[in-house]
Amino acid sequence: MKLDPRTKLVIIICITTLALIYNTPGRLLLLFALTIILILFFRIDLAGFWNSLKKLLPLLLTLFLVQVIFLRSGPALVSVGSAPLITTNGLAAGTSVMLRLGIVCFVAVLLTSSTNSRDFVLGLAQWKIPYEIAFMVSVTIRFLPVLREEMNNIITAVQLRGVELKKVPWREKIKLYCSLFFPLVYGTILKAQQLSLAMEARCFRIYPQRTYLRQLRLTCLDYGVMVVSVIATLIFINPDIWR
Repeated sequence: MKLDPRTKLVIIICITTLALIYNTPGRLLLLFALTIILILFFRIDLAGFWNSLKKLLPLLLTLFLVQVIFLRSGPALVSVGSAPLITTNGLAAGTSVMLRLGIVCFVAVLLTSSTNSRDFVLGLAQWKIPYEIAFMVSVTIRFLPVLREEMNNIITAVQLRGVELKKVPWREKIKLYCSLFFPLVYGTILKAQQLSLAMEARCFRIYPQRTYLRQLRLTCLDYGVMVVSVIATLIFINPDIWR
């Protein structure tokens, strides 16, 4: 079943909205399960999907631990003497933050993995969104794999110089990654300049109106999915809206 890129965008906006509004682990867990179902529904390559997201696990675990350790309100689950170490509120907050960020990252990768960038730009343009903004969004999405590849190249260059990252202490590792940040930014700016020169060489924005070889058309299925997604989102946000 093939959906229009705009339909996928509406679904993702609805899921992201619910992820930002919900603040309880139970609801976020159900939303996370819905995201997994969508990944299976769109037949995303699970191996490539996992490779794209596994590097986010340290960040998610760090956010979880920060919430669990520093939020100490509520009944204590683990205590050291009379001082609470892990509380129910801290555990719930950590789980909520981890699930919320995981859902947002999952749907972002879902959009980039299941949608051609040209179709995405074309769909936004047919929604009367200025082509420059649509193209900017597309370039931003396409730059994420470029940033990951650039970071991998920098880490590989460091390892070739004899630095074993697994044996570096945490404090030194933080300093090392901070020093790697500047080459990453420089490489990104350089690629952006090259893209800008290529766009100017091809007379980008020379005409006020653009024409397209083909047009995307919303089917009855697309309209139905969008209507159901929006209505379901409104009901989940405020169950009393139809009473």
